[in-house]
Amino acid sequence: MDSNTDKKLFNIVKKIVYKVLRAENLTQREWNHGEIASVIDSKFSNVYVNGSTNTQKIPTNPDVTFASGDKVFVIFINRDPKDKFVISKRSV
Repeated sequence: MDSNTDKKLFNIVKKIVYKVLRAENLTQREWNHGEIASVIDSKFSNVYVNGSTNTQKIPTNPDVTFASGDKVFVIFINRDPKDKFVISKRSV
C-alpha cells in the first residue's frame, strides 16, 4: 500500500472508532462545569450544566451551602450525563 491509501484507511478506521465511542457515551467527561440557577433545598438545585440555557434539577452535596450564581463542579457518575451530582463550588 502507498502512503495515500494508508492515510485513507486510517481515517476510515478513526471515524468508526469515534462513532462507537460516542454511541457508548465514552467521550463524555466525568467532571463538568455548572452554575447554580436556584437552590431548591439542601439536597437539590436547578443548575446550568456546561453553559446550557436550560436548568436541570440535580442532587447537591449536603455538606456545602450553595447559592444562586455559584460556579460549581458537576460530576457525571460513570460518565453518564443522566446521572449527575453537584460536588463542590469552583473558583473562577
